[in-house]
Amino acid sequence: MKKIKILVLLLAVSVAGFYSCTDNDPVENEVVTSKSIALRTTLNEIKKANNIGNRNANATQDQFFCFNFVFPLTLSYNDGTVITVATYEGLLDVLTAETETLFIVGIAFPFQVQQEGAVITIDNEAEFYALIEDCGFSPINDDVLQFSCLQFIFPISVINDNGATIAVNTQAELESLLIAGSLVEIVFPISVTQNNEVIVVNDLYELFELYDECDGNTTSCVCTTDVNPVCVETANGIVQYSNACLAQCDGFTTADFVSCDPILTINFGNGLGSCFTMNYPVQVQHEGALVTVNSNAELLQYYFPSWSSIPAFVYPVTANFNTPTGSIAYTIANQITFEAAIINNCN
Repeated sequence: MKKIKILVLLLAVSVAGFYSCTDNDPVENEVVTSKSIALRTTLNEIKKANNIGNRNANATQDQFFCFNFVFPLTLSYNDGTVITVATYEGLLDVLTAETETLFIVGIAFPFQVQQEGAVITIDNEAEFYALIEDCGFSPINDDVLQFSCLQFIFPISVINDNGATIAVNTQAELESLLIAGSLVEIVFPISVTQNNEVIVVNDLYELFELYDECDGNTTSCVCTTDVNPVCVETANGIVQYSNACLAQCDGFTTADFVSCDPILTINFGNGLGSCFTMNYPVQVQHEGALVTVNSNAELLQYYFPSWSSIPAFVYPVTANFNTPTGSIAYTIANQITFEAAIINNCN
């Protein structure tokens, strides 16, 4: 469905003086967290990608997420409680335990993410929102434009760009605000109708849940780790996926599948040590942590060929490729460059 990107600029800041917990260990520390629509959007995407709360604990999918959090993260619940999450698995546990009465709403800025081998600092909500827009996530304001899914019962109140609470009396007024980018926050609770049923929506969490049900995609991107490659033609050439499910999660259908014959096989594991060597130490991203690796044996522990042809390096890295004229050192800026070097030198 068509999405219209709306930047949310103003968010309330909540100051919490509660105990902060790291994996259930309390720490006496006053922490300031900011209410974040970008965070709630991201958490919603993570929940869908991992089939929460009916997920398989052995099938987490951070490896193919648009970006990965660098842990620890400081988050806050809707009741003001502040927690520190130390790992990606810990975040999945927090999301699995969410309920309609207790859920995450805020994050402490700044924090870091890893995207395409680079570690990026996110200083505020505007930067966070820009990140999720680049990833193609579905912010709640985009969903609100899907009037065919559910209908708001008017009047409702919203907070505008100036921080003032205003009344919105009709669907046309709401649509005008959304398209103009003036809507900042919906004031809850609100009432909506869906399939001739009136539903009271108490917060952003519940509204996301309703739109997920409309999309029918709460579990659509849960894929197995089997390797049965399929290829699709894109504007940037033929792209190979490990299996059909991963391709379909990116929006392709079986009608888009093409022959994979032109794709040269990239086997990082076979090439490491024979075709090329790494200049250690290197860093890789694994489950939200940056891990320093000092040898081939250690590196292969973080190589998951069913998920990606290359380990999740923090770039740049240096690899030494064996050639007929001797070893040549390549400084490699990203995964695409690394894959091209393997194809050109190891096949």
